[in-house]
Amino acid sequence: MIYKDTNNDGKITADDRILAGSTDPTVTFGLNLNAGYKGFDLSMMFSVTAGVHRMLEGGAVGNFSGDISHPASVWLDAWTPDNLDAKMPRIYYMQNSPSASYNVMSTFWIQNTSYLRMKNLQLGYTIPVKILKPVGIENLRVYYSAENLFTFDNMFFDIDPENSNSNGNEYPLLQTHSFGVNVTF
Repeated sequence: MIYKDTNNDGKITADDRILAGSTDPTVTFGLNLNAGYKGFDLSMMFSVTAGVHRMLEGGAVGNFSGDISHPASVWLDAWTPDNLDAKMPRIYYMQNSPSASYNVMSTFWIQNTSYLRMKNLQLGYTIPVKILKPVGIENLRVYYSAENLFTFDNMFFDIDPENSNSNGNEYPLLQTHSFGVNVTF
């Protein structure tokens, strides 16, 4: 890590800390799109959050602490004397290492957690009434629905950008797929 003397006093101290990003988004909105044609219907719901940042600690990217460690694959591109343009700092084993995010805070560990997520997609088909009436059914619709289909973000490792825990260890957001039938007699 390289630290900057932001107050230009010739020393790197706590006085060199700066405000870098906010956990409060500057923009939050949703978009709901619906379309229908000849018995087919499609609905999509998106959510967007922009201008939000979060400090991520060692647990989010994993650490190297013996048998209980769980380092993320992002550490495969860690700094070494042979890999000077690495994305990650040098690997650290002990929690008191200068490379550990808990010891000396750095803007490196502040992630832009802005995202665009497809929250819901539903595609359905309603069978025409003239086909259903003879069998005593008033309405029949079959559909496919998916939740949390995809997320676009700029995070350098794979955790949910909505995750509010700085260690990234909340239960993951689930992607669900379902098929259904709505019948009215």
